[in-house]
Amino acid sequence: MMNELRIHTQIHSRYLIFDASGHLPFHIVFGFCRRSPTDTDPRPLLLKIAGSVLDVPYALAHGLLTLHERNPEDAEQWIDVDLGRLNEVAAKEAGCLSLPSPVNRTEHWRDAFTVYQYHLDVNGVLATILEPGKKYTLRLASRDLGVKRWAYSDQMQFVENDGIPNHDSEAVNLVNSKSTASNATFTVAKSLSWPPRIETRMRFRTSSPSSDFALTNAELSSGSGSSTFLEVSVTNNGSDSVTVQTRGHQCFLIPWGPFQPEPDAVDDRVRIIDASPSRPPTSSLQVVNSATGEVVRGSEQHGTGALTSSTAGRRPKVEDLVILSPGAPIIREIDISSLVDGLEDGQYTIRMRSSGCRWWHGEVGKEESEEGRVPAHLCRIIVTPLTLESQDKLELRVADGKVDQSM
Repeated sequence: MMNELRIHTQIHSRYLIFDASGHLPFHIVFGFCRRSPTDTDPRPLLLKIAGSVLDVPYALAHGLLTLHERNPEDAEQWIDVDLGRLNEVAAKEAGCLSLPSPVNRTEHWRDAFTVYQYHLDVNGVLATILEPGKKYTLRLASRDLGVKRWAYSDQMQFVENDGIPNHDSEAVNLVNSKSTASNATFTVAKSLSWPPRIETRMRFRTSSPSSDFALTNAELSSGSGSSTFLEVSVTNNGSDSVTVQTRGHQCFLIPWGPFQPEPDAVDDRVRIIDASPSRPPTSSLQVVNSATGEVVRGSEQHGTGALTSSTAGRRPKVEDLVILSPGAPIIREIDISSLVDGLEDGQYTIRMRSSGCRWWHGEVGKEESEEGRVPAHLCRIIVTPLTLESQDKLELRVADGKVDQSM
């Protein structure tokens, strides 16, 4: 009889920065996946969170997790953090976690992780140990996951509503499938820079920029010579100017899962306020079939791409920047003919997909640039993204290969 069951475990930080002000919620992210060859039970596995590695302060106080800070004099060396303040911490993270069986699993195991996020409360005892300006890493102390109680069960808790236990705990220990489980590494910041509120509006143009040709009932054919245009306006509702990057590698705080950024978190597609005439910035737009709700154009997921990139540290070109002054809208006329060309007859909705942008306070212009790029010291500033999104949804109808936007 086996005395342990191996669970593949991954640990990461939700963001690479812990905002000590609490404005940006911070979590330690755990990912669990049942993929051991000996795990052949078809039932879900239910485990109690309290007292396990998921109960982070308790786990640190009782040696299930370790916490280290980077040596300021040697970036390759990590120093154990004094956890004396956690000595009196009791197991208290409530709830249970259910892990689906690997039996008859069809997706790749990397897509089968059960994710648990421990919220690091800025007012909690653990936060009092963390000092702004320092970098920390949290790791598993051993293969032991510290799970005090678990069972094979279709239920989501160990007790019925009347408080009577509904399962006996299994005697087998749950352990990590390998000696390490990655780590949650993060830097503590006293506070973060936040962008102003940006308002984005969309509407159809009633004529093309180059002619008075009416778009109503315009033929959806690239050979017809007609085009379909959107007018997009972006307004900075803050009190100060900001400079926004509209194309190229975007660099800002992004959310992570257990071992990689969340889907579409890394997105270097051209933003909708880009001014380059070479290609309409339609990658932020989606066309939805109004009858079915299906996204028929613009549904491609960009994915996370490589976790490291030769362009990741490249400074943006100044020509790829746009300045948003307070109360002064930036207006873009976007040819979306390629997006709607060839649609089947029916009713559609055009909407904008939310996208983040790198940004800076004030106006970053050519006079501050270095070789036509943003100065290096500005590229080291870590920010939360400036988000471009719109609540506007534009309706159009296609009949006999012609589009009508007058709905």
